[in-house]
Amino acid sequence: MTTPARKKSKSSNSSSKIGLWLIGASVAIVAIVVAVIIFNERQATSAPVAQPDVPAEWINRSSLGSPDAPVTVQLWEDFLCPSCQQFSRTVKPQIVEEYVKSGKVRLEFHHFPLQQHAPGSFMSAIAAECAADQNLFWPYHDKAFQVIAAEQQGGATPEKLMSFASAVGLDTDAFNNCMSSQQHQQTINDSLAMAGQLNLRFTPSVIVDGQLLEDSSLGNVQATIDAALAAKGQ
Repeated sequence: MTTPARKKSKSSNSSSKIGLWLIGASVAIVAIVVAVIIFNERQATSAPVAQPDVPAEWINRSSLGSPDAPVTVQLWEDFLCPSCQQFSRTVKPQIVEEYVKSGKVRLEFHHFPLQQHAPGSFMSAIAAECAADQNLFWPYHDKAFQVIAAEQQGGATPEKLMSFASAVGLDTDAFNNCMSSQQHQQTINDSLAMAGQLNLRFTPSVIVDGQLLEDSSLGNVQATIDAALAAKGQ
């Protein structure tokens, strides 16, 4: 009668050891995944930014591309919007590479700071306009989106906004004076009013030649641009 009992005990011990091993392995896998995510985020927030590689005359404040481009793409965004950050990292670079550099598309950035993201959404919008004063809007845009959407209000403090200015090579004294004077507050207010007139409801809102896209994925944006170009014989 004792032999079966011993076998049961050994089986139970083995099961316990297997269970503990599985738990340990699961913890290790989770730790690795977390480490990879943290590493990728750090890499993204420290990635270098630069002025877009297009003719200088194609960069006019928050407009990017040939003035004669047949198609205009408007980007209505909030710097604290995670979806806008994703769009900025994945879709915008492809649009610039495929359409803007070839002279087919002109990008126009428009501020759409959401009230639920205040005050950071408004402060970062003003900061980007101050960068535009020195014609470095797009590097500042890229640097801000690397950090702010991930850190939210903590990424849009005056200290952080100033650090972005330094990172992209702005004249920091001029930038600081611009921020202190709040001289672009009306620009942001006007942009918000225009968003209201267009009945925009979400960020990012992407408008291709007047057509608001419900789906701002890369494939859909490309397809819409291609259709607009085809309609103009391009």
